[in-house]
Amino acid sequence: MPLESRRIAAALGRILLALAAGVASGALLVAGFIYSSLGAPLVFEGLVVVSLYYGAAIAAVCVPIWLILARLGWDGPAAAAALGFIATAAFLVLTYSAGSHHGLPLMSYSFVPYAACGAVAALVTWWVGRLLQRA
Repeated sequence: MPLESRRIAAALGRILLALAAGVASGALLVAGFIYSSLGAPLVFEGLVVVSLYYGAAIAAVCVPIWLILARLGWDGPAAAAALGFIATAAFLVLTYSAGSHHGLPLMSYSFVPYAACGAVAALVTWWVGRLLQRA
């Protein structure tokens, strides 16, 4: 494999590893929140799997937005957290189950914790990406 191809493959691997770390951390946080809220009738492992799918969908939307923000020089931790929060909240609005809540107290109960998990997941992605970039 030529040197340029190896460098591209290595960079792609670092990006995918950072995204996987962020999605996994967000999925664990969301599953933990749901399980602690609703308790025993739910299977924690099933919640993690479902959260991984949602997290992957959110990450797929965030990557092109992050590339635009990086070109503008807004690639710090605050931008990552804001993008994670806003993207997760927007994803929840667009899904039927979360978007059907019309009362403000119920929306703040359902949106804010999930969006906060999205912000933490984005920070983990940013942090792991920075660590891997230095290595």
